[in-house]
Amino acid sequence: MMKTIFLIAILFMGMQAFDDKDTTQEKQVPPQEKARVEQHQKDAVKSIILSVLPPQEEWPAPVQKFFLAFNMEEVINPLRENPEWVELEDIPKNMQNALIAIEDHEFYEHGALAPESILRAMLANITEGEITQGGSTLTQQFVKNTFLTHEQTMERKIEEAILSVMLEEKYEKTEILEMYLNTTYFGAGATGIHQASKAYFGKHASRLTLPEAAVIAALPYAPSTLNPFENPVECKQRQMLVLNTMAKHGFITQDEADEAKAEYVYLSNGARL
Repeated sequence: MMKTIFLIAILFMGMQAFDDKDTTQEKQVPPQEKARVEQHQKDAVKSIILSVLPPQEEWPAPVQKFFLAFNMEEVINPLRENPEWVELEDIPKNMQNALIAIEDHEFYEHGALAPESILRAMLANITEGEITQGGSTLTQQFVKNTFLTHEQTMERKIEEAILSVMLEEKYEKTEILEMYLNTTYFGAGATGIHQASKAYFGKHASRLTLPEAAVIAALPYAPSTLNPFENPVECKQRQMLVLNTMAKHGFITQDEADEAKAEYVYLSNGARL
């Protein structure tokens, strides 16, 4: 226990020293150059800290997570270099809104955590008799899928909460949504919006229609169970739920939702929903 506390103390003091460095004499420099210099300084501080600590693989789990919280870019930057990565501006707004509507309709309004959403989701699901809302924010879902395991323990939930808060301190909401869309598993061996669009519809994500976007947004809840190739009936039901939820929260009109529900969606294997 004392070893864990000691390691955390060293890491915290080192990171705090970097964050609190004197900025009174900073010169006016371009943002990109400033970011490069700051990253260089942070890397230097990190190297010094690591040089006085035991090998990282020997650190207790809490220390590993604490270190990760301050160095998320080491995991995220390689993800964003994936050649299949799709910038948010190239993802149709209906695709973005479909996912937000069904997974976290107040994504842009709340912080990394939304305790009130958990209670509201529980009440809504009981009232509807089915899972229509989730309690976790998109930020929490991304953190869980990228940095943590899916085990249902109190320790994991605490780690998820801490990392989610720190993620939203480092990245804008739009960046987090882009990261979520590019790293989430959508079934049929497809991870990320590019692979999902290609697998199910044989097209680039930028060309997704509203009905197609609703199909993809339906999948994160249960990607294997709702795979439209394997379970078209339940996938269609979930797609209609996504469209109704989009209308409910004002992302589209009810007429647009009804029109999209009535439109056939043609899959890459020749089947249709």
